[in-house]
Amino acid sequence: IHMEEDAGKLVHDEWGENSLVDFNRSGVPLIEIVSEPDMRSASEVIAYLEKLRMIIQYLGASDCKLQEGSMRADVNLSVREVGATEFGTRTEMKNLNSFKAIARAIESERERQIDLIEAGKEVVQETRRWDDAKEYSYAMRSKEDAQDYRYF
Repeated sequence: IHMEEDAGKLVHDEWGENSLVDFNRSGVPLIEIVSEPDMRSASEVIAYLEKLRMIIQYLGASDCKLQEGSMRADVNLSVREVGATEFGTRTEMKNLNSFKAIARAIESERERQIDLIEAGKEVVQETRRWDDAKEYSYAMRSKEDAQDYRYF
């Protein structure tokens, strides 16, 4: 569990040419909860998030309304061969705002990574943005190593 302040959010235009910074949430306290990489399906992730939401609501810490931004989820996902012990290359999907979007994003990214591997291509470690209307994710930025995950 990490206690932080929201830094704001990037707003991208529909053509992908410009990005602006929205500081409306800047300075708002937030709690980041990081789980271990031990979930194997979208249904497990949703069950975990539903239970987490129930606990946080019970404690009165938040109303946990995903659609309003009071609860957000980022999903880190990698695939690996059956029986393999090493994790595959991880991608991150940012700020998913409904359980249905989370499940669809997980399934889509799982299929995308498997298709890449089966085609003999590499999965790139990157952050992706999920477009729920198109049921497709877009690369936002590449992450070469842990040093790229820094704050400013």
